[in-house]
Amino acid sequence: MKKKVLIIEDERDLANMIKNYLHKEQYQVEICNDGNLAFSVVENFQPDMVLLDLMLPGQDGLEILRQIRSKSTLPVIIISAKETEGDRILGLKLGADDYLTKPFSIKELVVRIATLFRRIDTYQQSQNYQKHIEYNGISIDFSARLVKNNQKIVNLTVKEFDLLAFLLKYPQQVMSKEQIYDNVWGINEFGDINTVAIHIQKIREKLGKLNNISTVRGVGYRFDGELE
Repeated sequence: MKKKVLIIEDERDLANMIKNYLHKEQYQVEICNDGNLAFSVVENFQPDMVLLDLMLPGQDGLEILRQIRSKSTLPVIIISAKETEGDRILGLKLGADDYLTKPFSIKELVVRIATLFRRIDTYQQSQNYQKHIEYNGISIDFSARLVKNNQKIVNLTVKEFDLLAFLLKYPQQVMSKEQIYDNVWGINEFGDINTVAIHIQKIREKLGKLNNISTVRGVGYRFDGELE
């Protein structure tokens, strides 16, 4: 079955160019040019991934991202002309899985999309041996990529889930930022290693005081919980 990608972008020429490239890679693609219609298109099209511009007519991209994150862990890649470090950090903090600034190479975008999909698929396959774990009232279903805190669903992004799962794989062991980045984002990814700290912060906020992720200053992070 073809993966479905939704492009939320008001620059029609760019959106159509991306669509044509993705069609060649066998993706099913829809385009939305209006921020006010974006979330309803997400609900109706049910994409496997969203490419999201931030500066849109009507509702802006960050508000759309907030709406998506309030409902799901749908992978989101921001494509935006907003290029400052603050813009990128805000987008990642709000739950984007990746951030690409304009102008960008569409070939690189296609590679990032494929890499993110491949990481999700590979991780799901690798976790088949251990489908469910619990600690401190937090339960994780690896096959469904579902996290609950005291029976309440916690909406983690793709990267947040993969980061948490990576730390859980090595309890009581210190993992450096470099190890985490290479395993969660990929050794060939182009990005800022400081994104690890941003994602750790978001995981802690979402899981609360019982997240059991400790900071080892100058080194990295460690999961200190006892798995059931």
